[in-house]
Amino acid sequence: MKLENIRPAINSSVLLLYRVFAIVSLYAVLAGVLVFGLGSAFYAGSKTWVAPVILSQSDKDTLDLIGKTLTTQDTVDDLKLDIGKLENTVTEARSHKANLEKILPAIETAIDQENQHKGQTGPVLADLDKQKTADVTSTESALAQSADVDANIDKELAAGLITKGDATQAKLSFVKSSGDLTDSKIATTLLKDTIWAKTLSSTTYLDTLHKQAELKSEIACLGIVLDTAQKQIVTEKNQVVKLDQALKTAKQTPLWAATQGARTNVALVPYENQAVANQGAPVYDCYLSFVACRQVGVIKATFVGEQHTTHPIFKTDLRGFLVQLELTDPDSAKSKTLFVGSKPLLF
Repeated sequence: MKLENIRPAINSSVLLLYRVFAIVSLYAVLAGVLVFGLGSAFYAGSKTWVAPVILSQSDKDTLDLIGKTLTTQDTVDDLKLDIGKLENTVTEARSHKANLEKILPAIETAIDQENQHKGQTGPVLADLDKQKTADVTSTESALAQSADVDANIDKELAAGLITKGDATQAKLSFVKSSGDLTDSKIATTLLKDTIWAKTLSSTTYLDTLHKQAELKSEIACLGIVLDTAQKQIVTEKNQVVKLDQALKTAKQTPLWAATQGARTNVALVPYENQAVANQGAPVYDCYLSFVACRQVGVIKATFVGEQHTTHPIFKTDLRGFLVQLELTDPDSAKSKTLFVGSKPLLF
């Protein structure tokens, strides 16, 4: 058989195959568009789907959270230790200040009594000093006259007018008077020292005033220390409360749940689907996205705070919140979507 005889049949077969291929391709494209359209319409109208996410301890965000919580906990521990030290300081400073405040009135009373005593005795001693000075002057005048008497005693003794015993007795009386005069001069000098101490500010009195001023200054400084320490205690206690609250909030996040185990399965629930995201609600995984579904677990916990991810179907930005999943089939977390509450399409 020649090629010219079979060429029409070959051309007819090729044309038929081309037409069949074109029709099949067209229907395949139409079927794909139809499936995509049905899927898009389904996810646009479904209110039960969620997007699963797998978290682990080795994730960057999880490791970052661990580091921050450890740092925060160390800060809390340091603050609590410092608060304890400050409270001990306040207790000791308050006790010391109370003891000093008991001493201060006694010192002030002693100073007042001393000043009062000086005011009373100073003028009296000054008058006595004048009188004593006058007495000394009189005694000196009398002794000056007695010097002539002493010379006369010697003459009378030489002339035999008096006995030797009388002469001795007279001389002893003169010597005693001279000694008394010396004692009076000494007493006058000591009295001046006493008057000076009673009427002027002595170094001892100034030292007492200095101690009083130091005591008042120390009490004032202790008051400042107490006030500062108490304010710092309040400030640090407020910081501890805030940091404890931050730690509590951090421990209510899915990332913290991931730090407690090798793997944590969570799912982002779009805001429009939040009605079905209740603790204990059943979770379903489906073949071909939303057919032939089976229960694979339940919702274990719900987390607060907004999260963002990419829409698993439309590839757009998706906003919602996270829930923790307790799955009997861990591989279901790798699906694009899961369903909560009931099976989609009732099968």
